[in-house]
Amino acid sequence: MMIGICDDDRDWCRRAAEEIRLFAQNIGQDAEVIPFYSGDEIREWKQQPWDVLFLDIELGEERDGISLAREVNERFPGCQIVFLTNYLFYAVDIFQTRHTYFVLKEQLGERLPEVFDKVLHQAEQSGKKLIFSASWGRQVIVRLTDMYYLERELRYTMVHTSWGDFQIKEKLDDLIHSLPEGEFSRCHHSYIIYLPAVREKRKNSYILENGKEIAISRSYMKQTNEDWMRWALLQMS
Repeated sequence: MMIGICDDDRDWCRRAAEEIRLFAQNIGQDAEVIPFYSGDEIREWKQQPWDVLFLDIELGEERDGISLAREVNERFPGCQIVFLTNYLFYAVDIFQTRHTYFVLKEQLGERLPEVFDKVLHQAEQSGKKLIFSASWGRQVIVRLTDMYYLERELRYTMVHTSWGDFQIKEKLDDLIHSLPEGEFSRCHHSYIIYLPAVREKRKNSYILENGKEIAISRSYMKQTNEDWMRWALLQMS
């Protein structure tokens, strides 16, 4: 497992890197932990992508950890982000990025079991795939991490993914029961969204990572809020 940790406090970063390495070793993970001390070092990394990056939110004078996380999301989609901070109020801002965990620095040691449980679970989930029966007898296999949303259009359902769209015949009423529980949410009679693909939740809509805005209808408002809160809490637990 390739792990990066980035914090501009060099002493703390080195100590934390060693603590993470020892914990990973104790749970049977062959981990290499590489410390970085600035956002520029992360941006200039040209070698094997990290499996996990522990990233300080207040990184440098511009405090650009969150914007840096967005760059890492784009460059290395398979890299899981674990945010580090001294301040709990950043918990709202991190939902601008795709991340796995949020932990206060003073609690890093005691939180590592939970962090690695989540990291390893997410790694397992990322390998999971959905199989759809598409038009003309095709079987289309979609990785969960490539999903955006499903949209009902007249007699067909469009499956929207990061690499393209295709049609299936199943109705959303039938599909919602076959999709992984807790990962998908019915927010409209025409839409089911993949929650990890959400960049922002507004009062009446979701904004996905690809910029698409998906409406939340009044009749699905209560269920949508429950689904979102349940999923969001899991990201921080």
